[in-house]
Amino acid sequence: MKIGVWVDKPIEKISGGSFTYLSTLITGIDDFNFSSNIEIVFVSMNVFTGFNKPCLSINKNKKGVSFLLKIARRIFKIISREFFKNYINFIDQKEKKIKDNAITAYLKSQGIKMIFYPAPSSDVINGMPYILNNWDLAHYTTYAFPEITGEDGFDKRNSWYTKVMPSALMIFVETEAGKKELITHLNIKQDKIKVLPIFSSYNVKDANLAAENDQAILNEQGVIKNQFLFYPAQFWAHKNHYILIKAFEKFIKKFPHFKLLLCGSDKGNKAYIENYINELGLKNNVTFSGFVKDSTLYILYKNASALIMPTLLGPSNIPPIEALLLGCPILCSNLDGHKEVLGDSALYFNPLDDLSVLKCMELITDDSVRNKLLIQQNLLTQITDHTIEKSLIRLQEHFSEAANIRNCWA
Repeated sequence: MKIGVWVDKPIEKISGGSFTYLSTLITGIDDFNFSSNIEIVFVSMNVFTGFNKPCLSINKNKKGVSFLLKIARRIFKIISREFFKNYINFIDQKEKKIKDNAITAYLKSQGIKMIFYPAPSSDVINGMPYILNNWDLAHYTTYAFPEITGEDGFDKRNSWYTKVMPSALMIFVETEAGKKELITHLNIKQDKIKVLPIFSSYNVKDANLAAENDQAILNEQGVIKNQFLFYPAQFWAHKNHYILIKAFEKFIKKFPHFKLLLCGSDKGNKAYIENYINELGLKNNVTFSGFVKDSTLYILYKNASALIMPTLLGPSNIPPIEALLLGCPILCSNLDGHKEVLGDSALYFNPLDDLSVLKCMELITDDSVRNKLLIQQNLLTQITDHTIEKSLIRLQEHFSEAANIRNCWA
């Protein structure tokens, strides 16, 4: 069975977790030796090089709607997008159908039987059976943050999840908690949903840098080994820096030598958080590192007193897995996915209760608590399913099952 793996335009490193996940998965698929019943071909609207496996580039200029309809659409947009919205949508849908038909015919001529879309919310090619990959149901499972509901965000997400997802041949999720969310909120058939375990980046967990590099990086970041809490997260509202800062302000009254290190690119909420930090008089206690290299992340995990992750969006996230594999104690929000992945290897808190967050911060300063966590983490690393290696084995199993379904018709 020839399966096309859809590779969209390159994702920038500053995209954070999405880059980490997709780059690791695509590299893993390219390097993995699939069984003889599965043949992988990368498919893209762009020209990519450097793959070990074949890559098929689709002509972007597939014939669309007529010249007159294109002119009409352009005029409608100039006059009033809102007033002519229905007409514009009609032309867009007509053009997509024409292009999808042409692309489908081309892919079939190349022997491709179905497409796997690694990136969530992909613009699928109608006419080709497809497998989807889902990370979260943010618009259902968390709060109305600007990045989720702003600019018709809820309607756009909901339209895709209700119109595109139900027609998938198979859907991958990162955890059993993610599977439960799809069943609960979208009433998706349980057997169609398969767990493809979330994993960490090759680049971070395998950096394996010599310890003599540590001090220079720690000096650069303005922190001391085992005397800082570490939160690698972009500055989105749902990352919940606010409650973290509120708890940390109480924490340093008892532990004034500690610092909080925040790294990640700004997604519109950083200035607000910086202002809050200044209001509380914490400017000298909180360090902003911006986007950092994988090698720096490795050193920060290896030297932090703990990773602290108060995110309000799950069900699962990559940093706790990176921390697990690198021996960094974990304090995180009590999301179902976190508990499923980490078990007894983390301390959990209510992410909307600063006193609950504070309690975990204080506990991790107790060497006996910290050492117990590290022992639990070491045991878990030996059996966890949440590695790219085990995830690829599971992917092969899922592809084989999907191939059996697809072979039911020509």
